[in-house]
Amino acid sequence: MKIMLVCFGGLSTSILVKKMEEAISASEKFKDKGITIEAWGKDEYANHLENVSIILLGPQLSMAYEQVIETTQMRGLTIPVEVIDKEDYGNMNAVPILITAFKKIKEAGTGTI
Repeated sequence: MKIMLVCFGGLSTSILVKKMEEAISASEKFKDKGITIEAWGKDEYANHLENVSIILLGPQLSMAYEQVIETTQMRGLTIPVEVIDKEDYGNMNAVPILITAFKKIKEAGTGTI
């Protein structure tokens, strides 16, 4: 399963990726599930959509939500897209962000948890 985070340049989400990876590693339930997390900037994410289970947008990209959905659909992909809660993003709260991601992945059937 691959989780993709997208922000303006990929820098702020890199910190969040590290926290999310740490939370997964600390979890008995999820640590050996092969979950990968990548961060990309808004100008490069579209080149890395292969095997993505969910796209999480940084709150600063909420206005690009529809565009991201259109981009995935134009490539024949059905990937759920979610905007990360701005409070969780600002505080780098990895666990609630992961819970939301896993819930959406399960609902969409785009990955096995």
